[in-house]
Amino acid sequence: MERNKKVMNKRKFLKQLGLGSFAIAATPTLFSSCQSNPPEDFKLWMWVGGGANKPEEEWREQFTRLSELGFHGVLAGGNVETLKTTVPLAKSLGLEIHSWQWVMNRPGNKEAMAHPEWYAVSRNGDSSLDVNPYVGYYQWLCPSKPEVQDYIINGMIDIAEVEGLDGVQLDYVRYCDVILPRGLWEKYDLVQDHEMPEFDFCYCDTCRNKFKSESGYDPLDLEDPSQDEQWLQFRYDSITNLVNRIAKEVHSRNKKLSASVFATPNLARKFVRQAWDEWDLDFVFPMIYYQFYAEPLDFVRTATAEGVKALGGSKPLYTAQYLSQKTTEDVTAMIEAAKAGGSNGLAFYDYGLLNEDKAKVLENLRASK
Repeated sequence: MERNKKVMNKRKFLKQLGLGSFAIAATPTLFSSCQSNPPEDFKLWMWVGGGANKPEEEWREQFTRLSELGFHGVLAGGNVETLKTTVPLAKSLGLEIHSWQWVMNRPGNKEAMAHPEWYAVSRNGDSSLDVNPYVGYYQWLCPSKPEVQDYIINGMIDIAEVEGLDGVQLDYVRYCDVILPRGLWEKYDLVQDHEMPEFDFCYCDTCRNKFKSESGYDPLDLEDPSQDEQWLQFRYDSITNLVNRIAKEVHSRNKKLSASVFATPNLARKFVRQAWDEWDLDFVFPMIYYQFYAEPLDFVRTATAEGVKALGGSKPLYTAQYLSQKTTEDVTAMIEAAKAGGSNGLAFYDYGLLNEDKAKVLENLRASK
């Protein structure tokens, strides 16, 4: 599937969540009395979508604009052929470029769809290929299957071998959301105060047999699998092991590895089985989309601080923010909140939402350095 189609699907999904109904409960002055000491080199990143049909001139215009606004790097969509165009462009403009890659969620992927047994199975027994949880583009692979691991890793190797590329940026490197953040429940008419079986993955034969060989019991024999610590840990480890295998291959080719992850280590484990503070990454992009959590803007500060503490200085953390339905005041406040939480910088989703007013805020940030 074309990367630009994926971006539009994702953006449409996010826009439909009705984020405008949440009040912004913070202003830039809120943080003046609680500033920590953020790194002096506060870097800006931008997700830039696009597929094989995106003209070179459009890439050039977008990268030029970001370079002029003081961005450090881009997280760029596209396959190997696209990167042969975008990498030289980014480098000529002084931008780092990391290849934005979807990992476990592979909607419309023809190679994967030729192997229906590769897909994750819910506790209800439904394959995510056939029964898509939440949205039509949710088609999740199973991270425990050796053939899935090999397919994903080989794809990442192809990307990492692109000459001049700075790194690989992983997205959807997790299980399907077993619980959505609180701000999204109304969209789906759900009250997710417990783990519902139709959103709980993966219960395929591979996962169940592997877990049983390690623990001595089948998770489906449990009265409530959601309460079993060993079964939870098995799934944390399934993603962690895959990420660290990817890291080994990417790093052996002298490229960096990063990932966009859920807001904090605790919430990531609870919602999507992500133990991202244990991954062998070079840096991380926690998606602290405060409105999704029905939280005030100060959540950007507190969640950033939680992530920084969990990492213990082992790697940089760049706070990710969603630009939809944000005023210039919101953008200013998000920057201040991230700095107050000790972030190394900000990453914005995505370029298509960067209007001139928001760009002016970022231009002023550059001028103030």
